[in-house]
Amino acid sequence: MENFNNYILDLNRLKNNYNQIKSYVGNNVKVCAMVKADAYGHGLKDVCKAIKHADFFGVASVFEAKEIRCFNKHTSILIVGVLNLDYVLWCSKNNVSVGVSSLNELNEIVKILNGEKLLIHIKINTGLNRIGLTSVKEFKKMLKVINANKNIVLEGIFTHFATKLNDVEFIIKQHERFSDFIKLVDTKKVIVHCCNSFATLMFPKFHYGMVRCGFNLYGWQLDYKMLLKPVLTITSKIVFIHNVSKGETVGYDRTYKTEKNLKIGVLPIGYADGFDRRLSNNFSVLVNGRWAKVVGNICMDICMIDLTGINASVGDEVVLMGRSGGCELTPYSYANALGTSPYEILLKFQHKRMNKILLE
Repeated sequence: MENFNNYILDLNRLKNNYNQIKSYVGNNVKVCAMVKADAYGHGLKDVCKAIKHADFFGVASVFEAKEIRCFNKHTSILIVGVLNLDYVLWCSKNNVSVGVSSLNELNEIVKILNGEKLLIHIKINTGLNRIGLTSVKEFKKMLKVINANKNIVLEGIFTHFATKLNDVEFIIKQHERFSDFIKLVDTKKVIVHCCNSFATLMFPKFHYGMVRCGFNLYGWQLDYKMLLKPVLTITSKIVFIHNVSKGETVGYDRTYKTEKNLKIGVLPIGYADGFDRRLSNNFSVLVNGRWAKVVGNICMDICMIDLTGINASVGDEVVLMGRSGGCELTPYSYANALGTSPYEILLKFQHKRMNKILLE
């Protein structure tokens, strides 16, 4: 091992999660594995190679699509973000499907193609108010352009829900808006998709021809319909232990003052690795199944934990993501402490300075 920190990906769990999702939605529904943002931080290449049998890979940009095509020439790819039109011909030649959000964008693509064939998915804005068209009238005009150009293939039509469990009614409202567009296409020939991980699990009637799954693919979507398991575990090791007397302070800026004698453990992981500095004095990690509080400011490469009352030695494993004994740390644990999204937490942790271990 090159260092003391491990970023462990259980690819067997990843494959099992994908297969469970596929089984849940049925053979007639495709699964688009969302692998944008370096596969939610897990590692694009490792994830895509493990589930190369996926129906689609969903990415945000040409940059990500190009990365996949370096090692996978066959799996269908869908760019769900806004396309840089300089790469229309590259997408055409590399079997990469493109999300199109307006009539103007479609007309520009037609000019560029010059006879090359391009697969497109029209993006409908039903309430997220990010990208996509809202007008049925504009959609009809786009269909006319597509019908007049044999090199444009309408492969799909999609929307993206703005809410999850916090506002289920709005999901239903968005779907109702989406229905006005769906009825204008032949659903036997065009892939209709609107479900994210949450909707995939909670709204089977919205599955249509494809679902887009990211958070549940990696095992983090809270649900009891499937036995999805987290793919990621992050561990460190205690590299130094020392005693600090009552009344002393720990760490930069002396933000933690001891109220009693403490046993302090040092971990070689810090905010450069994604262990957010705002967790200083505000979080606990797992040591031999026990909670150990982070004390003092988290440093760039190091943090300190309170081992008082815990049977621990130099070299013992510390869990920052995953299980130890009957306790567990998840992206939700971090998100609750930091007031952010569990998605952001996954992207914060950087495996560049960790031992990346693949369990296959």
